[in-house]
Amino acid sequence: MVFIEEKHRYLSSLSDQPKQQALFTLVAEEIFQPPQDNVSETDNIYFSSIQAIKKNSKEGFDTQYIKISKRKVSENSTAPFVHDDFLIFTLIIGVLKFELGKEWLLGVIKNRAKNATTTTFENLLTGNYQSKANIQSLVLVFLFLLDKSKINNNQLIEAYNTISDTHQSFNGDFIRIIHYRAVDIIVQFKLPRDLDKISQLLDFEIIFKKRIKIFSYFVYNILLLALLFASYQIVHSLSEELKLKINEVAIITGIAGVGLFGNLIPKFRVKFQELVLRSFGYPKELNK
Repeated sequence: MVFIEEKHRYLSSLSDQPKQQALFTLVAEEIFQPPQDNVSETDNIYFSSIQAIKKNSKEGFDTQYIKISKRKVSENSTAPFVHDDFLIFTLIIGVLKFELGKEWLLGVIKNRAKNATTTTFENLLTGNYQSKANIQSLVLVFLFLLDKSKINNNQLIEAYNTISDTHQSFNGDFIRIIHYRAVDIIVQFKLPRDLDKISQLLDFEIIFKKRIKIFSYFVYNILLLALLFASYQIVHSLSEELKLKINEVAIITGIAGVGLFGNLIPKFRVKFQELVLRSFGYPKELNK
């Protein structure tokens, strides 16, 4: 509850922070309203790029990308746009979404300050989603926007562990927004799917055991009948001399009595059912 309340308070505070609000609308797939006030050229490219991505307008994004990509970037550049996480992440999304040339953007990223965010940006742009150096929550949000099919259980777990590490999490608005969105994705992707699978498996287990019970009952009785028939055939194959010495009726009655006795005692049938379960690979520990 504390986490949810903190998240709600923080997101509510973004109403007067258009840059942060714009990023959240992008990653949370919410309605975006670009700010009406005068903004810098760089911020205008940022807001317009988000608008183009949300409208799925390749032409609109390409127009903004051409503008920004005219800027020259040198080694260890101190240009503000180079170190603008909000802008660079948005450009990565747009470049990959609309399949535009990424050489200029890759050059920008390589000239940023070296940190976990920069490393993750480079890996996102080059498709290295599995690197242990990545910020997993950032990878998760990125994949949710561009290719949900690549989201796997390990990424969900690692993203959750990253967010749970209070020494590393929520350091700055960009990462904080990403973390909050990643939590929503984890809940959406992991918990419902796992619970659905568990529920389905439990339902299947009930049906499976019922079918095994019926199957083992018929097999058990067929075996008893086969034993009875085999005994009957053996008796009839005996010589006449032996038949005179043996009371055939007594033998058959005795065998039938054994069959009936075996069928009436539940313990025998239960043991046979357990044997059938084992033969189908059902764990002994679960059948208690």
